[in-house]
This record gives sequence, C-alpha cells and structure tokens, in this order.
Amino acid sequence: MFATLPLAVARPLRIEFPGAYYHVMNRGLERRRTFVTSDDHRTFLELLADVVQRWQVKVFAYCCMPNHYHILLQTPLGNLSRVMRHIDGVYTQRFNRARQRDGPLFRGRYKSILVDAEAYLLQVVRYIHLNPVKARHADDPSAYVWSSHRLYRARVAPTWLARGIVLAHFANAQAFEVFVAEGNERSLEAFYQRKRWTPFLGDRAFTIWALAKAKLSTEHPRAQKTPQYPSLAAVADRISERMGVEPGRLFLSQRGVRNIPRDLAIYVAGRVAGFAYSEICDYFGFNWKSAVSQAATRVARLLAQSPKLQKVIA
Repeated sequence: MFATLPLAVARPLRIEFPGAYYHVMNRGLERRRTFVTSDDHRTFLELLADVVQRWQVKVFAYCCMPNHYHILLQTPLGNLSRVMRHIDGVYTQRFNRARQRDGPLFRGRYKSILVDAEAYLLQVVRYIHLNPVKARHADDPSAYVWSSHRLYRARVAPTWLARGIVLAHFANAQAFEVFVAEGNERSLEAFYQRKRWTPFLGDRAFTIWALAKAKLSTEHPRAQKTPQYPSLAAVADRISERMGVEPGRLFLSQRGVRNIPRDLAIYVAGRVAGFAYSEICDYFGFNWKSAVSQAATRVARLLAQSPKLQKVIA
C-alpha cells in the first residue's frame, strides 16, 4: 500500500536526508523538446557523471525522452536540491547557448518522489527503462539509445552508473532483462497515473519514518542557499580571510608545492557553491578542468584527516 498521508503544503514537498533515494523527473516548458540532438543527450549524461563525482550521488537509472527526463538516484550527502539545481541549471544554460536563446527550458521545479528502496528500487528502474516503450518511441527498451537499459546489457558501462547494486538482485543480466520484460505492476502504474502525486513511494510506515528523519527543504534559490558566494571572487576572499593569507596567494603556482588555500577555494567553489568546473578553471588560471577536479579531491582527502580544515569549511 502506498502512503496517503494528508500533506497541507502549497508547493511540492521536498524531503532531504543523507542516503535518500529519489525518482526525479522534469518536463519541457509547454511540453517543448528538451533533447533535440545527440549532443544534447551527451551533455545531460556528462552532468550526471559530474554530480556523481562532485557530490557522491549514485545513479541507478535514467531515461532522456524528447521532452522530459527520468532519473533514479541516491544522495548519500542529503543534498538533492543542490544536485538538481546543478543538473537543470547547467543543462539549460548549455542548451540555450547552443541555440543562442535565453529563458527557461523546463516548465518549473523538478518533481521528486522519495522511494522506499527496499521495496521499490527495482520496480522504479523497470518503470524508467520501459518509458520509451510506453510512449511508443521503441518496441523494446534495449532499442532506445538514450536510457540506461542498454548499459545494463553491456559488458562495460560508465563507472558513474551504479548498475552493480541493481544487478546484484539477479542471477545474471538475462534475468534482469526478463524482469523488465514482465512489465510494470498495476499498482505502480496506478501510482504514477494519479493527478496529484504523493511525494512518497512506500507504505505509511515508510512515510512516517521519512518525515521523522528528513530535513524539509524550502528550495530557496542558490543566492539564498549560499549568499556568501555570489561569485568566485567572494569564495576567494572568504578563504583567504579564513586562512590568514593575501588573496593573491590563491593564484600562485609552484611545481611540487601544494597551495592549500587555493585548493580549499577550489573545493568550496565547486562542491559547496556549485560553480562550473570550466568557470573555476578560468578564474584560477588552470589549463585543464582535470586540475580542478584533482584539487577538490585532494581537499576531500585532507578534510577526513584535519579537524582544522573541517572548521575552515564549516
């Protein structure tokens, strides 16, 4: 049985806590196309890989339809709002830039359903993979290029797709294929066909547990979430102040010598304030975006060992 607790809220309830699982989706404004070319699809998949690397997100399934998308993911850090702001925001920027247009691409906030993974993880993967078949874009889920289903059948898949967790429930990939081919359960179809979706895919006990555990997000814009970081310069100023160094120190580079203040600024810019790695690369004078990623990774390791640096970040 799915939860039917009354929720008196004016906008969709956002529930966030570490380790939560979500089925996330968004549709184009006025049902316009959000994926037109193969480059659009590849851009979206690059963003999925990016949030896995930045925020430890686990992506179990995705499907990019012509005018909407579906993702099943887990947020170990309890930061769905930050993750989705990055995916929708950066994708819209790149879509618009490629077409010399501006304005919104999606019809509004993404929809998210908190999933009881113990009961419904596999079912939601199947639902997402069958989306192209249901919409008559393919006769078989494996024939649709822009979903994760074909990657479950492949010998090698992107490391950011957490297919191993799903496939561990089956004897082999063929058994997973059979499971998907069986189709969605009627109760799950009925759940998604409701005019008003509950934000919970689980029973009443799961809903009560989740509400007790959750931080209910008010979904403020980034300017309100991180008001101290309206720009990369603001990040640099704050870190130089906290570390007691001149701002110019953050732009020095010496072979073989680690610049901890600069690395900290890069970490905060990318993983806290959410600036694009390309922007960070340009601001700090790197030649390659991989250098930004490496600096952020170094700080993540240092934070695990240094209470002093943890206080700086906090």
